[in-house]
Amino acid sequence: MASADTSDELLADEPMPQVHSIDIAMSAPSITIANDLKNEVTGSGLALADVAVEQDRAYWEWRVKIGNPSDDSTTLMFGVSNKRNAKFYEVLAESTVPPEKMGTKFMGSVSLNDGDVVGVVVQQSELPMIQFYVNGEIMDQDDGGQVARFRGTVFPSVYLPPGSASATFLYSEDQFIHGPPSPDIDPLIAERSLM
Repeated sequence: MASADTSDELLADEPMPQVHSIDIAMSAPSITIANDLKNEVTGSGLALADVAVEQDRAYWEWRVKIGNPSDDSTTLMFGVSNKRNAKFYEVLAESTVPPEKMGTKFMGSVSLNDGDVVGVVVQQSELPMIQFYVNGEIMDQDDGGQVARFRGTVFPSVYLPPGSASATFLYSEDQFIHGPPSPDIDPLIAERSLM
């Protein structure tokens, strides 16, 4: 039987699993966390994850559920957004800006059906760019499958339209349904300055 010191040493050598969730403080007040893992959102408006995208190439997925599936697709927005707070949403609530324009400058619209999965690739090298994959297939650039030229500290984000859609944030290889399109694109990791 191992001593307490040996057990503690073994635990110290194991990497801590990364746990990312939706940051309710940065999300619209009309967004609700729908599960104990805090990675599924319902409601309507902008929802941001709690981890900034720092790495040169990052990948994550959003699994979508449509509450009332029909023959018609539902349009959600995916991408990144700068940090938000309650004051941002208070000011916008009093403005004439349509809700789908609130903090969604670096996002693309994607028409989806129940069960679809959207993969998001962020590249921050020479020309920062976001590419979208639906069910493992790259979206055509002409269909809004790309967002270019974003800057600043950005966070994975989703915009849910009014209705009954939900989205689940998947950020690690064991959660991915399709996975990164290339071996040189890694899952989203926490900021290096915090590690």
